[in-house]
Amino acid sequence: MQLHSLIASTALLITSALAATSSSSSIPSSCTISSHATATAQSDLDKYSRCDTLVGNLTIGGGLKTGALANVKEINGSLTIFNATNLTSFAADSLESITDSLNLQSLTILTSASFGSLQSVDSIKLITLPAISSFTSNIKSANNIYISDTSLQSVDGFSALKKVNVFNVNNNKKLTSIKSPVETVSDSLQFSFNGNQTKITFDDLVWANNISLTDVHSVSFANLQKINSSLGFINNSISSLNFTKLNTIGQTFSIVSNDYLKNLSFSNLSTIGGALVVANNTGLQKIGGLDNLTTIGGTLEVVGNFTSLNLDSLKSVKGGADVESKSSNFSCNALKALQKKGGIKGESFVCKNGASSTSVKLSSTSKSQSSQTTAKVSKSSSKAEEKKFTSGDIKAAASASSVSSSGASSSSSKSSKGNAAIMAPIGQTTPLVGLLTAIIMSIM
Repeated sequence: MQLHSLIASTALLITSALAATSSSSSIPSSCTISSHATATAQSDLDKYSRCDTLVGNLTIGGGLKTGALANVKEINGSLTIFNATNLTSFAADSLESITDSLNLQSLTILTSASFGSLQSVDSIKLITLPAISSFTSNIKSANNIYISDTSLQSVDGFSALKKVNVFNVNNNKKLTSIKSPVETVSDSLQFSFNGNQTKITFDDLVWANNISLTDVHSVSFANLQKINSSLGFINNSISSLNFTKLNTIGQTFSIVSNDYLKNLSFSNLSTIGGALVVANNTGLQKIGGLDNLTTIGGTLEVVGNFTSLNLDSLKSVKGGADVESKSSNFSCNALKALQKKGGIKGESFVCKNGASSTSVKLSSTSKSQSSQTTAKVSKSSSKAEEKKFTSGDIKAAASASSVSSSGASSSSSKSSKGNAAIMAPIGQTTPLVGLLTAIIMSIM
């Protein structure tokens, strides 16, 4: 019986191997692309019109003015169109699958690209397409999407996509809207330095590893429940942030330099695994919408001209706290009470308003001297001074800090706004101010 089973298994393996060999050999040599071949004319592409499947990496360049890849359904490799400076349009509407990447790059007068049947691709890169107005596809499966330096006004062609590793859209100055049904982002979702009126809608997104938004006008994430790593809003024109279903942020939560921001609504958020940083949002007078936040796993950093900070449910801050307001109407009483109860566990506690400040520095003495923890408390009635951090200061603080943001993707270029100096009203420099600047740099 064992011998019979062994013979049967061996026969099955041989049959499978023969089938694979037959499948590979069934592709004619004319449908196999040599390693250094580049199509520079339509006649080069027409040679593949009898192929259902191409094997190899197809590269298109040269003086081609319009291009079409007809009848090909699958490319076992990549499709790259690069530096074809005379190309105005390209279509491959029979193409259903690309096992590697689709790359359209440095096509200065390309206005349209159509891949109407394309459903599966590993990566899509649309980079430096200053004239493109439309990109059409029916993508259902893609791991990585990069769209940078194009003239697209909206990002279409991904209406059937449910999962993605990386979705990075940056430096598309004419972009006004992005709407996606993506439900899961396993690495990073990043939008930066696009049109200053860009509206982002990801209402089906439930889980993301990391989200970073810069220069965005409005956002909608109606069903987002968990951020595994970090969530950052930096230099946006957003007036309100409504994330009412979000309950957990695994690492840093940053809201920095959003001048038009007036309202926060994170009513279901209970846990932040890293730091909470809210800084230099000039229109945010009352910081609320965090009614159910109980735990901050890192530091608490709040800087601005706010009059109130509502963290009524907060029980534990595992790092230190640095809360500084230019408003004399802001009260430190609630935070001082939390610190006295041991709720703020870090070595440093600073709370300031426009008229006075409280500073507590904790240090553990050696056992030979004392087994107790000593506390130094200082109070000052002088008004907080305003200090400008230059980009050099921030970079120095960042390099000296061990704080990092995992899963973040950097954009291909930075705007001057992104490198603007950060204003922080402080009486004296504290270690936590350096930490604040390091956190900001780590997510940009």
